Amino acid sequence: MAGVDNFKLVLQDVLKVDLKALIAQEFPGMPVAVCANLPYYITSPIVMKLLGDRLPIESLTVMVQKEAADRLAAAPGTGPPTRHRRCAVSYYATSKMMFTAAPGSFYPAPKVTSAVVRMEIRPTPAVQVEDEEGYFALVRAAFGQRRKTAANAIASGLGMPKDAVTADH
Repeated sequence: MAGVDNFKLVLQDVLKVDLKALIAQEFPGMPVAVCANLPYYITSPIVMKLLGDRLPIESLTVMVQKEAADRLAAAPGTGPPTRHRRCAVSYYATSKMMFTAAPGSFYPAPKVTSAVVRMEIRPTPAVQVEDEEGYFALVRAAFGQRRKTAANAIASGLGMPKDAVTADH
């Protein structure tokens, strides 16, 4: 990228760097879109940080392993056990699977299919809650134990008696 005026390499750990300050310093007053090729093992922590930190970004487009893309682009409450993450993604953004890339598209070819997911950041969250931390604790608890009823999963996940969960208020 030598000689490219609008490129700057920032050698930082995305999970540790102050992204709000970095964006303010490097892109003052500009619309910002994030585009990344994320390793499978760290996809969720990075996406959740980019969304949860409420960064001044308009969209997030990521290439990830197809299985991770399926989870990011799925509707909340569907699919395998990471449903609470899907609820979080839907809370902050609308997401759409854009396309897949076969292993043969890369050299050396990986053993997995990749896919690109685009998340358009919502100007305001999908639902209004008074206590965001409590909301996400409830979502994690509700989806945390697949074979339990919702009341049992919530009671167990929040450390509450089942009677408190099922009581009419």
